[in-house]
Amino acid sequence: MTKAITNTYNVAHEYSIQITSALFATCMLLVVLYAINVYVVISRTISLQHTESQVTTMGSQVAQLDAQYLKLSGNITPVALKSHGFNQGQASMYITRTDSLGRVALSAHEL
Repeated sequence: MTKAITNTYNVAHEYSIQITSALFATCMLLVVLYAINVYVVISRTISLQHTESQVTTMGSQVAQLDAQYLKLSGNITPVALKSHGFNQGQASMYITRTDSLGRVALSAHEL
C-alpha cells in the first residue's frame, strides 16, 4: 500500500511541476506581450505627436506664404506691370463670340 501511495504522490508531484511550469511560461509570455504592446502604444503616440507638430509647422509656413502672396499681389499695379514690360492686351487679341462657335458653345453660359 505504501508503494501505491508513493507512486501516486510521485505522479501527482510531477504533474503539479508540469502544470506550474506551464502556468509560469504562460505568465512570462503574457508579460512579454504586454511589454511589446506598451512599447507599440508609446511609439505610436510619439509618432502622432511628431506628425502633429509637423502639421502645425507646415500650417504656419503656409500662412506666412499666404501673407507674402497677398502683400506681393497687392503691389501689382498697371504702372508696375509696364515697368516690367507687360502691356495691356488689345481687344482684337480675344476670341470673338460668333455663330461659328456653334449653338452649344454659345449657350454654355446658361448652364
